[in-house]
Amino acid sequence: MRPTHSCCSSRSRRYRRAALLALAALAVAPLLARSQEDAPGQEEPELVAEALFLCDTLPPGGRDLNLSLALAEGEPDPVTGETALQASPRVQLAMGLGERVGLSADVGLGTGGTVALDTPGASLKLLLRAPSATRTGLSASLDLFGSTHSLHEAEAGLGLGAIRALGRMALRASASVASGVTSWSPHLHFGTSAAVALGARWRALAEVVSEVAAGEVAVSAGPTVKVALAENSALMAGALFPLSQGGGLPVFTFQLTQSM
Repeated sequence: MRPTHSCCSSRSRRYRRAALLALAALAVAPLLARSQEDAPGQEEPELVAEALFLCDTLPPGGRDLNLSLALAEGEPDPVTGETALQASPRVQLAMGLGERVGLSADVGLGTGGTVALDTPGASLKLLLRAPSATRTGLSASLDLFGSTHSLHEAEAGLGLGAIRALGRMALRASASVASGVTSWSPHLHFGTSAAVALGARWRALAEVVSEVAAGEVAVSAGPTVKVALAENSALMAGALFPLSQGGGLPVFTFQLTQSM
């Protein structure tokens, strides 16, 4: 049995309180902004597909630089059983290569004395059918997930996605299967998201994602909000709560997007 430490329990309680405060902020901020954004006579905001945790198969419309930071509880220490908060920063460049084709490339930034760059990835995204008010859009992606440690850890994947507009809301579903390039080790990622415009600058999202690997299924869900900071920049913040495997602490993700 793993030993119990009061400092670990205290850290867990503080982390849970922070999670509740963050969720309250995510829920209240868009509602406060809506009363100011949706003034009479103001045009309805353009509905744009959004997702933070869902695998993204849609090609970008232009050129975007994305900086993201994920905060999650790390693995417990094998001796003391204590856990620490781990930060995982990443940078991504996404660019459209045409009306129906796009490319994205991203890489992790090492922290805590690790290598400067880690787990690079690239994705070719294709719009198979454009969405409309009466038609579901379809998209696909060819993905490559690299490793700075060993070629055996590199993976290749294929993703499929669908999007449907429902008034001010956009519904998305996607699935991606990936496997090691040197051995057959498939794992599946799939989920859905619903995004609704709350004004000219604010959008709210709800996402449910699942991971299937080695016969185990993990399901998570959570809210996200997006706010336009300026004409060419936006900030997204979301929390993803594990619903399976006994629950656990949430993962917080922040993403800053700058259009170029």
